[in-house]
Amino acid sequence: MRKSILKTAGIIAIALFSLASCSSDDSNNGPGGGGGIDAAVGTYKGTLDPLGSDAPTYFDAILVVTKVDGTHLKITPKSGEPYSNYTSKTMKVYNASNQAIFGDGNIPEGTFSYTISSKTLLVQTQEQSATDLTYTFQGTKQ
Repeated sequence: MRKSILKTAGIIAIALFSLASCSSDDSNNGPGGGGGIDAAVGTYKGTLDPLGSDAPTYFDAILVVTKVDGTHLKITPKSGEPYSNYTSKTMKVYNASNQAIFGDGNIPEGTFSYTISSKTLLVQTQEQSATDLTYTFQGTKQ
């Protein structure tokens, strides 16, 4: 439990730092101001760490991010893997001045942060039903 709380605090700190590091002199800051969300679409390899359980951490895990529409991305663990049963999420996102793509506000599905320059993804899902299996994922676009 303590590990989960510390990990959540770390995710929030990274997301806040990412937001603060965006250019403040650009008039396109904020939701919808920076362009499309296609840069975040792709396959990512990284660490999937289950939340709220004693399940193992999965290294070299694969997440697939697909575009649902102009403002939504779907995050899905790769099928056929030991972690494939973790819950897929569709999140509303926006492009922040062509520097990063973030979850749009306080979305109930969790947090989403993709840094365009480094091609890194940080996702933390939140429980929305009793059957949801939640996780944190940090990885790089392949």
